[in-house]
Amino acid sequence: MSIHGEKARFIDACTTQLMRLYSASKAGKNVDADKYRVQGFMHAGELMGLLTKEEGKALIADLHIEVFGETIDARADRKRKLNALKESDPDAYLEIPAIERR
Repeated sequence: MSIHGEKARFIDACTTQLMRLYSASKAGKNVDADKYRVQGFMHAGELMGLLTKEEGKALIADLHIEVFGETIDARADRKRKLNALKESDPDAYLEIPAIERR
């Protein structure tokens, strides 16, 4: 198999792992261990020349938008604001439909 074929297979494997990770996270599951496993897998691909750091970041960003419908930064900011509201005004937090608090 050529390096291009290996690269394509590796990127497909990264895509599968990231989609599984993001889907589990969206479902509310704890994905910390899986997150570190995927990061290590992608880092190994970088070291082996199958994926550049920039390609990895782009893949992560694109798939995050595909699954969550927002960028990583936008989602983190929204969650930060929701957590702050939960602390400062629990009643207002609970008035937000649960589906919107995810």
